[in-house]
Amino acid sequence: MDFGLREWLIVIGLLVIAGILFDGWRRMGGRSRIRFKLERNLKNLPDSGEHDELLGPVRVVGRAEREEPSFGDLDSGVQEAEPSAAHQPEQVGLDLDEPVPVAAPAPEPERKRAVRKQREPEPITATATATTEPEPAPAREPAAPEEVLIINVVARSEEGFPGGAMLQSIMESGLRFGEMNIFHRHESMTGNGDVLFSMANALKPGIFNPDELEHSHVRAVSFFMGLPGPRHPKQALDLMIASARKLAQELGGDLKDEHRSVLTAQTIEHYRQRIAEFERKRMSQRR
Repeated sequence: MDFGLREWLIVIGLLVIAGILFDGWRRMGGRSRIRFKLERNLKNLPDSGEHDELLGPVRVVGRAEREEPSFGDLDSGVQEAEPSAAHQPEQVGLDLDEPVPVAAPAPEPERKRAVRKQREPEPITATATATTEPEPAPAREPAAPEEVLIINVVARSEEGFPGGAMLQSIMESGLRFGEMNIFHRHESMTGNGDVLFSMANALKPGIFNPDELEHSHVRAVSFFMGLPGPRHPKQALDLMIASARKLAQELGGDLKDEHRSVLTAQTIEHYRQRIAEFERKRMSQRR
């Protein structure tokens, strides 16, 4: 019958597999014969003490008696032509009836120890850590603002604003009691973020006592914003004006500027111009 390409490939594949199996069988058979010969030779060895030197320490032979280089010469590369007999390693005799003792590790060659010493990092001591660790910088006091915008809210009543009602109004505007014993408006209504503006007591000493505020009266308060301060000073000014107006409308008060004059639309516009002028100066200094 005619063989096609497929049939020839199958035949060739079978022949290759058969050759591999035959070669493996031949190799395994050869190893078995060698093992059998070795076991037979070992059984024929005499048990007398004449051949104890076969299991004893390795004898140190001279240069003429050696036929092959030692492993120490191959491992060390370019070394001395002949090491002294005092540095030759000794081999412990093998005793199949007793446990093999664990020998201490041989000392490393000088070259290997030097290379390992270079690779291993030096331990960091407490003294080095103490000297290299940077000391914390001393805390700086906040710089004084270059510009301060002030809006005063003065009560129309001689008695002043009721403390509880005033506290309720400013809390609704997002002010929270904090540093310097005054109230601050942060970027977040919850009291987080940078301070946008603050509110202090207009009368000396200018602070509040939160424990007594609800049962006392306040004659006047001052809202103020420093520059440089908030990242968006114009928006912060609008929030400060809204909080002051809310307090004046709810508790009956008048809005005054920093000179205790009536706060007008022209005064508010003047505050905006001061902010714009301050930002222009800052931009020119950065350039």
